[in-house]
Amino acid sequence: MGYTHFDKVSGINGVGVGEKGSEVAIATSTGNLSQAGTAINATGAELNNAADVSARVVELTVAGANAVTAGIQSVELNNATTAITATIADAVNHQGIFHVKATSEPAGGQDHTLTLTAGTFDGTNNVATFADILDTLIIYFDSAGKGTIVENVGAVALS
Repeated sequence: MGYTHFDKVSGINGVGVGEKGSEVAIATSTGNLSQAGTAINATGAELNNAADVSARVVELTVAGANAVTAGIQSVELNNATTAITATIADAVNHQGIFHVKATSEPAGGQDHTLTLTAGTFDGTNNVATFADILDTLIIYFDSAGKGTIVENVGAVALS
């Protein structure tokens, strides 16, 4: 077994590794990468974003209207003085498992709410109301923004 070091590796048909005649492509001649023979179509930025959990979690602490930006997968509603009113413009931008939890209970009988402008939590309802601390809603949003309730912890009301 020998080792070589190259400043630049190139190949007319790309670069492969493995035994002669059983090579697995790791890069095309244009620089697109593969892993175990499967093309990697995501950009470096997309891969980094997918691996960065902190980029998909937000804690809302400001009373009044709060917009949940695209890509967020977990929301915590936390203001014990007054209600948080959060809005998601389009559930399509939050595809996959989505989690909302009230980490505080607003004073004076107020409730935190999360409203979907486009999409539904359960095929019908687009408003979730969190009356108590630790009320939690776990939803799966499909590629069309249609939600399916995975679990409703506590008493999250849907309307």
